[in-house]
Amino acid sequence: MEYRVNNLLYAAGSDLHNTIRTHIELTEPVDAEALREAAGLAIKRYPYFSVRLVRRGESYVLEHDPSPLVISHGSRAIPLGGEESGGHLFAIAYEGSRIYIDTSHFLTDGNGKFPFIKTLLYSYLHILHPEDEFDTSGINLPDSEIAEAEAEDYPFPDEPVDTAPLGINDREEKIFTLDDQPAGYESRDKWTCFCFKIKQKDMMRFASSVDGSPASFIASIMYRAISELHPDTELPIVCGMQHQYRKALGKPLSHMCHVNIVPITYTNRMRNRDIELLNTMARGTIIVRADDDNDKLSINAHIANEKKLGTLSLKEKHKHMKAFLTDSIGQNTFEVSYTGRVPFCGLDKYIESFYPFLDMSLSGGISVEIFSLRDIFCINIMQRNDDPRYAEHFANQLRLNDIGCECEKPWHFEISDFVLPQ
Repeated sequence: MEYRVNNLLYAAGSDLHNTIRTHIELTEPVDAEALREAAGLAIKRYPYFSVRLVRRGESYVLEHDPSPLVISHGSRAIPLGGEESGGHLFAIAYEGSRIYIDTSHFLTDGNGKFPFIKTLLYSYLHILHPEDEFDTSGINLPDSEIAEAEAEDYPFPDEPVDTAPLGINDREEKIFTLDDQPAGYESRDKWTCFCFKIKQKDMMRFASSVDGSPASFIASIMYRAISELHPDTELPIVCGMQHQYRKALGKPLSHMCHVNIVPITYTNRMRNRDIELLNTMARGTIIVRADDDNDKLSINAHIANEKKLGTLSLKEKHKHMKAFLTDSIGQNTFEVSYTGRVPFCGLDKYIESFYPFLDMSLSGGISVEIFSLRDIFCINIMQRNDDPRYAEHFANQLRLNDIGCECEKPWHFEISDFVLPQ
């Protein structure tokens, strides 16, 4: 069986991999045989993830890959799509009590990947702890039915949809970029994550008191940290806020990648404004720019690109989509993604910690991932070097706003390469 590729995949190349690593630490050592069995059960429930990328003339397609997912011992991130992963765009690794799930972001996003993770963890824990009764109401069991809307490989309409967007959608032509962050993969051995933990009640109490949300609040705090470190810049500092447009598409179950980037622009005039105003401004920008009709502009852009790609050679497709992706998504000083509560449906009594790590090549240099697990807000600040200044200024801004946080020891993270077929 063949599936159409997400046209964003044509942006992939040696300098753009766009992959995600999810790291789950369990409360007990990983049982390799149980993990292998669970992976086999889970991938059968998600056949659209059991695929390999192949070339058909001047195009790529995804075809069913009958071989099992590769499960390797150790923390190394193996290349996706190549020999080591058996052609798969998914791979699983384990070491000690940790499980690593590596995925091509061109195949799916966090909202598409979470259901697979829940099925995998449920299957694994059910094998090891058959006496436990888990709440399965929010979990796709291995033998559950697959909805047509979940599996379809092209959930977009054939023609552009009518839209009446709110506000202005132009992006800044010139923005402040972090010149102390390497541009891409040349220093991957120093890609670093600084992890912060905040009590959920403290975060929500403060965010709601200043007319904000966790995402807008953290964006404003990071803006403050960057502006302190770079006081002389006259160019606007732009936060790229990740946002999904499944709702606007009318396809809430779609497994594909549907990530839009909402730009929040902090001009030099905002530098000395109080945190309440920064939150109000950021929150308002998100409300306006993430409106359904604004999201339909992204849908129409996808449709236009699909039509354009049909007229191009493979080399031209790569050039066109790389320009589209970097110009429309990659023009940010920093990036923020708010996953929300990690939906483990009662499995979390066996989960010690959870971390999503992102390929940094499309971020402006710093990427911030926010999520909550049990009663803790977790904030990962990911960057392309191990310089702690941004994390230190970020923590200081939290303290200035009377928010206590626990700072974990920074650690290096790996991201899989992505291999294109010849």
